[in-house]
Amino acid sequence: MRRRKLIYGTGTFISVVSTLGIIIAINYLLFRTDVRFDVTQEKLHTVSSQTIRALNGVEDQIEIIGFFKETGADRTGFQDLAKEYSRRSDNINVTLVNPDEEPGIAKKYAVNEYGSVIVSRGDKIVKLRLTDPITGGILNNSEEEITNAILKLTRDSQKTLYILTGNGQRDMGNSVDAEGLGLLRKTIEDEGYNVEEFLILRGEELPIENSILFVAAPTNAFSLKEIQYIKSYLDKGGRAVFMIEPRSGREIVSILKGYGFELSDDVIIDPSSKLEGGGDIAPIVSDYPYHEITQDFRFATIFPYTRSLDVVNGVYKTEVLANTSEYGWSETNFELFDEGVAQKEETDKSGPLGVAAVGESSSNSRIAVFGSADFVSNVFLEFSGNRDFFLNTLNWVSGDENLISIRPKTLNTSNLTITIKQIDLIFIFTVVVIPAVILFSGLAIWWKRRVL
Repeated sequence: MRRRKLIYGTGTFISVVSTLGIIIAINYLLFRTDVRFDVTQEKLHTVSSQTIRALNGVEDQIEIIGFFKETGADRTGFQDLAKEYSRRSDNINVTLVNPDEEPGIAKKYAVNEYGSVIVSRGDKIVKLRLTDPITGGILNNSEEEITNAILKLTRDSQKTLYILTGNGQRDMGNSVDAEGLGLLRKTIEDEGYNVEEFLILRGEELPIENSILFVAAPTNAFSLKEIQYIKSYLDKGGRAVFMIEPRSGREIVSILKGYGFELSDDVIIDPSSKLEGGGDIAPIVSDYPYHEITQDFRFATIFPYTRSLDVVNGVYKTEVLANTSEYGWSETNFELFDEGVAQKEETDKSGPLGVAAVGESSSNSRIAVFGSADFVSNVFLEFSGNRDFFLNTLNWVSGDENLISIRPKTLNTSNLTITIKQIDLIFIFTVVVIPAVILFSGLAIWWKRRVL
């Protein structure tokens, strides 16, 4: 008996010691190799692909100087984030400065408050403020701020997005109303673009180089002069982004047809994408045909109040970027649509239906077309992949394919978006399948015991 206990005790001791040894060895290896795991859903503790691409493009020395007190959550947060930059590029030099102890350096960069960060390349300087005044830590979008600063410093020439005005387009200066595009404008500027308004009837001329024409959901008619100007700009190699909503932009639809874009006079209805508490005219899109813009894109997008579009190759090589599900349809009876009684009929075109497309000509002209403007409005811009999808498309149009990426995520409240089909599946499994399995398992056990 004693021998048996001794054997069991010895075996237990060996198991415990072995387990502890393995744990110690793993911790030692992880410490020595600086291996880390980010288990957050949005990879909040891992730099984004945009940051990695930006760092890969850094050829000159870039200085990142943080001005913080000796202790503080903002200093620690900045130090952890900055370490990721210097770890991924030998051309990034990070310095922490306590302005109380080194006032000369603070004076050199005109820094007069804690939490300031200087990003510089040669004599070019971008000044940031990264301390959150409420939490005392660094801002949630600190990575995005630093990366955008690096992009601004490393770009050889800055490109300008010219917002076409004069035809009832969406307000790019409105950051308050749901339909406004003010947040989009700031996002584009943060990406490193200049943004200016442009009126054709004023007799202004757009430069072909480093310019993109932006036509955002016009509601009024275009004059013959405006139509001819847009066509001439594109034929000379110009680049443009069009957002043409249902029942609008008739002249633009005609122009785009000549370049291989077929915009239908319809509105897409997709009951399978109905959001809880919402309508069914906001298709959730997750079907992205292969393209340089979409090759690494894995996020859903939402296209509220969108028309459908298709492409035909001609002068331009055109491709659809995003399709709705097969459950949607193209509704052309706007009278029934306005009354809220539209139903799918045999004559209606069924999904999948295109909602975004791009094209490129041999003269290097590039065009992007969207069937909705709401998808980048103030209320929908931050929905899942909407922002990245638009910015990646814009960067492709401008010729900056190296900037196509997934941008840094901020810590937001996580919302679970569920379609009607998914709700039905959850109901079936939780209310029918699981209880049925438990019931039949119990009956089987009861019957077996009764027989025995």
